[in-house]
Amino acid sequence: MSKLSEKIRAVNDVSAQPYHIPEWDVTLEIRSMTARSRAAFVAQMSSEDGTIGGVNDPERIEGMWWHVISQTCYDPASGELAFADEDADWFMGKNARIVNSLANECMAASGLSDEAVDEAGKDSSASPTDEADETLNDDSTSG
Repeated sequence: MSKLSEKIRAVNDVSAQPYHIPEWDVTLEIRSMTARSRAAFVAQMSSEDGTIGGVNDPERIEGMWWHVISQTCYDPASGELAFADEDADWFMGKNARIVNSLANECMAASGLSDEAVDEAGKDSSASPTDEADETLNDDSTSG
């Protein structure tokens, strides 16, 4: 291993930020995705022909939201991932506005573009939720 690669390997380049969700009375720590996790997310967003976009299948959107949330949300007290794979079913039954807002924050922390955020369900026309559920106001935003 070269000295340069050793230096890069030693750097802790993970970003982390607290994210408070008042409706749940919890604060999560949102960390940036690893390159491997982000690649899996992008692959999930890709169509069979390899293009990104046009995601309007509610199950795919749900899977993308779950992937990004489960890979970036940590318990700030323990430093462990906040959610396990078996939590996906009950978690996706939570308030769509809160889950959508959290997913958007997780994607932003991982450097995913606005276009990726839109494709993952921010645009209500591609979202499995009712448009009224996603309307954010000052009383309902977290961050």
